[in-house]
Amino acid sequence: MPKVKVKKLETYPIHHELTVRVSDLNYGAHLAYDRVLSLAHQVRVQLFAEWNVTEFDLGDQKTGLVVGDVAVNYVGEGFLNDTLRIETAAIEIGAIAFRFNHRFINSQTGKEIALAEMGFVGFDYDRRLPGRLPATFTEKLNSIAG
Repeated sequence: MPKVKVKKLETYPIHHELTVRVSDLNYGAHLAYDRVLSLAHQVRVQLFAEWNVTEFDLGDQKTGLVVGDVAVNYVGEGFLNDTLRIETAAIEIGAIAFRFNHRFINSQTGKEIALAEMGFVGFDYDRRLPGRLPATFTEKLNSIAG
């Protein structure tokens, strides 16, 4: 079976740091794949708070986001109490969709742990249909383009 490959970017314009908690571990005692997505979600919520938008209102009081797809590639392991530097870039920015590419690095060792990519589609929750991303939001995405 061919492997889905998340492309490592040359630059990641922003980063956030989070600590691996016991609830982030799987039965092998390392960072679980589903928790990689949850940590990426936490980073997105923090970024959107900095931008004064939410996943349900991207700044026009009508357009939010839905997830279109996700991919995670492990390149190392994360363990309890590791501090992760989660680097983020926006890619493939279009009128109704974009992608976030994340790189997870152990802040103490500098070792790369995972690459994750998530595709998002603008969504008009009142009409229950895809919707155009507000221009002000697209400008913010372009400011962190990778």
